[in-house]
Amino acid sequence: MIVSLVLFAVLGLVLLGAAAVLTRRKPGSSAGQARTAGRGADRKVLEAVALGLQALAEGRARDARRLPDVQTVVHSGQRLTVQLAQADVAAPSPWTSDVSGKEWSLDPANLRAAGTSGGGPTHPYSLTVTLGLHRGDRVLVDLGQLPGPIALTGDDHEVLRLAQALITEVVSGPVGHLATVVLVGSATTPPVTDGLGARSARLYPAATRKEALAHEDGRMSAGATAGGTHARRLFVVTAAQFRDERWSDAPLRETDALLVLGWITDAQWHIGVNADGSLDTGRLGVLVDTHTARFS
Repeated sequence: MIVSLVLFAVLGLVLLGAAAVLTRRKPGSSAGQARTAGRGADRKVLEAVALGLQALAEGRARDARRLPDVQTVVHSGQRLTVQLAQADVAAPSPWTSDVSGKEWSLDPANLRAAGTSGGGPTHPYSLTVTLGLHRGDRVLVDLGQLPGPIALTGDDHEVLRLAQALITEVVSGPVGHLATVVLVGSATTPPVTDGLGARSARLYPAATRKEALAHEDGRMSAGATAGGTHARRLFVVTAAQFRDERWSDAPLRETDALLVLGWITDAQWHIGVNADGSLDTGRLGVLVDTHTARFS
């Protein structure tokens, strides 16, 4: 009797183990669906940001007002918020301003109702990229609004991961519709390029500073003819390349941004990657608990 009970118990454990294995391997498992839903949700958030910035640009043009300098963009799920460098209470619909005029917000659902025009999310904030999360909210910064070199510092591996995530989002995401990324010199080598999540027609290699600065995308030339406010270039160089080719005195346009991988004394903006995945954004003053490469 005891032997039979033992056998039944063992058989039951075996069957439970087999069922668990089958559940994990099932193609439509909930874990797989969660991962897919996460990627889809990430894309939808960026699409909302792109449409929101497009609505902002179109609304200001319609009201014959100049475009504001957007410091940060925050997507909290229920609200999309932009924080401005200077107070301005004249927020175009569907945006609404707070009392101070330093913060505009909207419900992302209203973007669909607004029916923004055009063949794609064209706006002058196309170098807006996700730095990471703060208390669960997605925090984005427009690199094009930061004058001077932006240095990513910290552990080499984490710096590389963050840079790759930023570059990938610009060239494959809906926000960077009219932006191009130019990798220069040592930034075109496999340690950088192999970790990129996308191959894009908006990603270009250049051997030297001279070649990089001479690069023009056809769409950028067309944009210049039409008024030239939407085209953006992001140059990416290593710290060694920055020093060797004297990028500190490179004749960059106001619409360009320069991202340096590693520490340089000439950087006007330092973004430090901490071991726990948070960022020290220095003068930016942006709080980030988990940088984008940790969850993208």
